[in-house]
Amino acid sequence: MSSREYSVSDIPVRIEQVSKGYRFYRKPIDRLRELLFRSTHHQTHWALKDINISVGRGETFGLIGENGAGKSTLLKLVAGTCGPTTGTVSVEGKVAALLELGAGFHPDESGRDNAYLMGALSGIPASRMEEYYRSVADFSELSPEALERPVKTYSSGMFMRLAFASATAVDPDVLIIDEALSVGDMHFQKKSLDRTMAFRDQGRTILFCSHNLYQVRSLCNRAAWIHQGRVMAIGESEEVVTAYESYEREKAAQLGDRSGELAFRPSTLSVAPVRVREVTLSSEDSQNAAILDTFQPISVTVKVECLQASVPFHVGISIVRSGKENIFGSSTHFDSASPPLTADGSRIVKMHLPKLNLLSGQYSLSIYLLDDSGLQVYDMAESVCPFTVHSSCREFGVTYIPYHWEL
Repeated sequence: MSSREYSVSDIPVRIEQVSKGYRFYRKPIDRLRELLFRSTHHQTHWALKDINISVGRGETFGLIGENGAGKSTLLKLVAGTCGPTTGTVSVEGKVAALLELGAGFHPDESGRDNAYLMGALSGIPASRMEEYYRSVADFSELSPEALERPVKTYSSGMFMRLAFASATAVDPDVLIIDEALSVGDMHFQKKSLDRTMAFRDQGRTILFCSHNLYQVRSLCNRAAWIHQGRVMAIGESEEVVTAYESYEREKAAQLGDRSGELAFRPSTLSVAPVRVREVTLSSEDSQNAAILDTFQPISVTVKVECLQASVPFHVGISIVRSGKENIFGSSTHFDSASPPLTADGSRIVKMHLPKLNLLSGQYSLSIYLLDDSGLQVYDMAESVCPFTVHSSCREFGVTYIPYHWEL
């Protein structure tokens, strides 16, 4: 994997030969035996092993991997909430972290008191504390009544609002986000993403851990794939995410995973300003094409219902195989000359492909409605409009690439 080189002064986060082990005992009395007799009565689970990662100043660095891979443990080490068993972790500048939901909050104290506590722990001076609290309250959009209630009465979305507002209001040099942006309502998710992008544009360093691979691709300069406590790949985000996706596909195939079967998969978001209402694949011969020929011109038509007038959005369309493997995809926001779309009621968006260069196989479409930044997914329809391509070509593979022989 390729990686960018930095001078030492440009690396605010350095993780060098870091391993993190947790001791566990078969019986409670084994702890006492170990202390008294100086003998080993424990086993060690290594959550991380021999990790070496450097994150450059102003870089947005992604962490991906399965649950239990060690990503959250790594972020805790960078945040300073726990220490490594071996190796060193050094961080320069003010750090703000959003780790587990509600981490650092006292459940019996009010939202207001917890915000003050977070500010004090982050080094906000007393002279600026009221200004800091007003910033937290305004950004979180929590009511005065809610901020006076114990946080143990908060929903997960309210937790995220208070935690994100408190962490980012300290104006950090290094921001750590562990899946926090996947919690809460769509409005606040977008608001949080916008603030995160603003930090990135200001040259702040961001460590971003997420299972949303689209956001990792779009938001992060580089990424690392963590698997069973070790770094499997590190480099440009596109390369690392592609390697991880290949691993996931192979794993699903070995397990006989049927989740990739063709089906309409609507968004799980409760309130979306725009929705996918209809998708059609057409050719010169059919308005609902199911069988196509290589090199045949086709069009994809997406009918979008706009539930909120004048909300800006973009449309992304992907051709997929086996329900998961992206063969080709594009979005209206890739064209910098095209402004975001808006509508009141409904809108038709079409993508024309003058020549379908796919070889024989079974394919389908995935449609995504995105916000004006192209990062937040408003709605989706995955693996719809299944179609089969028949090719008279003798070439093999997935796509036809023009070529000629020189003999």
